[in-house]
Amino acid sequence: MTSDVFRTSLRNIDTCRPASGIARHPAARQLENRSYGFKELAVLYFPNIAPASASIRLKAWIKDSPELLQALDETHYHLTARVLTPRQKDLIAVAFGSPF
Repeated sequence: MTSDVFRTSLRNIDTCRPASGIARHPAARQLENRSYGFKELAVLYFPNIAPASASIRLKAWIKDSPELLQALDETHYHLTARVLTPRQKDLIAVAFGSPF
């Protein structure tokens, strides 16, 4: 006999069905390959705080990672950037992991 938690998680998987019809776990979500606003990406990493605070915190994470900052500099990133290119978004996601 299955527990209620297990049955509930199975129902949630069915609601995340992609167009191909294959069920995917909700945690398997990935960032879409497109440009992101800095605040938009920050809110994905810090969903439980205000967007402005999320931006400040993500910027602090970036500043604290010299390797990431160097890689972002090679893509012409500036700490005042409001829009991130797909490549910059990918570098951040590799450095910090997926926000999902």
